[in-house]
Amino acid sequence: MSDALYGTTTVQLGARFYTLKPTLDAALRIEARFGGLRGALEAMRLMSIAACADIVIAGAALKPEDHKTIANEVFETGVSKVSVQLTNFISVLLNPVPPSVVEQGKPGAGSTAQ
Repeated sequence: MSDALYGTTTVQLGARFYTLKPTLDAALRIEARFGGLRGALEAMRLMSIAACADIVIAGAALKPEDHKTIANEVFETGVSKVSVQLTNFISVLLNPVPPSVVEQGKPGAGSTAQ
């Protein structure tokens, strides 16, 4: 997998596919909604349909108005199936440095701190 694509996740909800990109904007939108990425992980553990929809909207850069449609698709797909995929996406947001960069020993690769 290319480093540029590291962490990009495709989630299938019903017949539709959503590409979630691990961007700073997505991370900030999720943090604002859940009080941090840890809160988002907890919502996935609780298998919240609304929380799954919020994360898809943030990761796919959709509009808040899409929430009801996405929540319905999560419900029809199965929240347990969707929450597993979203947990993996959130994990990438917590650790955004691709493993290949860390392995190459590039300066600062082990940390995202500036």
